[in-house]
Amino acid sequence: MRDGVRYSIPGRRAFSLMELMVVLAVIAILMSLLMPSLIQVRRTTYRVLSANNQRSIGQGLKLWSGERRGRLPISRVLENDGAPDLGDLMRTYAPFTDDELADGGWAFGPSTASKRKVHGVDQRDWPMIGQGWDGLGHLFADGLVPDAEAFYCPAHWGAHPYERYEDEWIRPSSTQRLSPAGMIFGNYHYTGHRDLDSGRRLILERDPTRIIVTDGMRRRSDLNHRIGLNVLRADGAVVWRKHDTLLPLLPLETESNPSLMELNSVIRDVFSGDWGPESSGDG
Repeated sequence: MRDGVRYSIPGRRAFSLMELMVVLAVIAILMSLLMPSLIQVRRTTYRVLSANNQRSIGQGLKLWSGERRGRLPISRVLENDGAPDLGDLMRTYAPFTDDELADGGWAFGPSTASKRKVHGVDQRDWPMIGQGWDGLGHLFADGLVPDAEAFYCPAHWGAHPYERYEDEWIRPSSTQRLSPAGMIFGNYHYTGHRDLDSGRRLILERDPTRIIVTDGMRRRSDLNHRIGLNVLRADGAVVWRKHDTLLPLLPLETESNPSLMELNSVIRDVFSGDWGPESSGDG
């Protein structure tokens, strides 16, 4: 008010409470409509990234086998006596047990071994099992898959993310024999270097449709995508296998001693490939 006259400022009007509530309601409705699409986009993106990791592993396996007459990296899980725990095929590094060291040659190579074979493994394979690297971990130790993150799925929701083991991925050099402090698990499941039924040594080129790597199945939280898996075949192709009922068949993370027979049976079925529809790994 000036000189007894009231003035008003034109064009200035605040939102009413009702208008604000309407705007918020509209935003909430739009978000509820968009959220399923955003979740699906994220899941698809994770599956594509995971498939790319498996392709990198497949390329490393081809390079490895190409220098070794088609043979695949050894997993000590399939070489030790007794019934193997197929869940441990997910490990990439495992310190040598006293029995392995006492049997001679595992850690030190043929120069210190007195036997032609250890656990049925020829001397020519000893350099690739030195220092405890196991299964897919040989690809990292040999420099064929140099990025350790390639062994981990971005969709992993369990107890074995890359950050847990980041400082343990130590590649040996010609001047140092550094070793990780303990067991290392990746997020991908190696089917091993031997046929689980016949025990014969696998040759990569003999069966191009054979599954050689899948997403993890050691525990429920190792099933990266929950409703299915990416699988890598011997020909280098990565395909998506939908499996809505696989998750409850796997043991919980808290089960320290699950039924070995039941878990091995589930893993064998998945490795065989005789289940679930197949589609492009990108889809």
